[in-house]
Amino acid sequence: MTRKTKIIFTAEQRLDYAKLMVDEGYTNKQVMELSGAGASAVTRWKKQYLEELNGKTPEGKQALTPEQQKIQSLEKQLWRAKRDNEILKKATAFFGSRKQQSELIVEIKKASPEYQTRELCKLFKISVSTHYYQINKQVGNEEKKVIAHIKAIAIENKHSYGKRRIRLELASKGIKMGIHKTATMMKKANVTAIRPRKRHSYPAGEIHKKADNLLNRQFNPKTVHTHWVGDITYIKTYTGWSYLACVLDLGSREIMGWALSEEPNAKLAKSALQHAINKHKPDAQHLMFHSDQGVQYSANVFVNCLNNLNITQSMSRRGNCWDNAVMERFFRSLKTERLNYLSFINHQSVVNTVESYIRFYNYKRIHSAIDYKTPHEKTKEMKKAA
Repeated sequence: MTRKTKIIFTAEQRLDYAKLMVDEGYTNKQVMELSGAGASAVTRWKKQYLEELNGKTPEGKQALTPEQQKIQSLEKQLWRAKRDNEILKKATAFFGSRKQQSELIVEIKKASPEYQTRELCKLFKISVSTHYYQINKQVGNEEKKVIAHIKAIAIENKHSYGKRRIRLELASKGIKMGIHKTATMMKKANVTAIRPRKRHSYPAGEIHKKADNLLNRQFNPKTVHTHWVGDITYIKTYTGWSYLACVLDLGSREIMGWALSEEPNAKLAKSALQHAINKHKPDAQHLMFHSDQGVQYSANVFVNCLNNLNITQSMSRRGNCWDNAVMERFFRSLKTERLNYLSFINHQSVVNTVESYIRFYNYKRIHSAIDYKTPHEKTKEMKKAA
């Protein structure tokens, strides 16, 4: 079946056919035969022509008579003048900011989406192509600024931040963007977070249980200096091994105390605890210290130290490293973000690096478990709320 071709009639043609029906007495059927138009179209032309003769200006469609066309033109000019005036009134809010025309157009469209880009360009006497060229150029410049910020954040934080932390750092600088956009910009900046190395398992040492698991994985207390955890990790140097003992507060995730030694003994564990006690002076009677069942934490010298200070001791269950997961997570961050890609000549070089990282961790590194604050900020916040 051949589809019937649609005929498009100009305003002049519609007027001529309407005049035939109204002024010269042609029937609708005769005009249909002359024009090839349908019955409904012919009826509309006739009705519109009669209405215009009676002074009614059509709305939403082109007038047929010259008089009504002139009225429509004047009404359009008046509407255009009013709309331009409204736009200019809204634009005055941005005039003092020394923005380019394209920037003004973007700002006005944000404030009033009903305005079309084409009409705004016409009002500000700028071509649409020039407007989009300037906007794309501006976007390119903005991207360069964001990329520079991302690179600076990555360098400052030793490439330890992924997209979530970088997004928050950008927000603190007044640059708002979503998580996926942040990931895209990181890719453009060739910035990636350092990934942890594959974890190796080692035979467990001798277990010496001296306390029950009182902590029971309650890793998020609402107060500071009530739940501390501790553990020891090892760091390889060219001259042997260095051993790091740390004490971490579960409420704020801050490293309260630490100690390094070339011997992984109870004295090392005690030194880290004593460092934390001397520095922060907690109410020891309301303090619990949790660790694994390693010999360093079950030795009499360490247990007696806890008892003398009236600190409650808690120990992980045998073979359950997750019972002390927060401390394990800190050591993972330390090694992933700082130690794994460094070589150490001797024990002293380890001391300097660990001290630098703990300072960074406590005072600079934002932490997801504490609402993306730094541990030191969280400590101050919890002390203030107590």
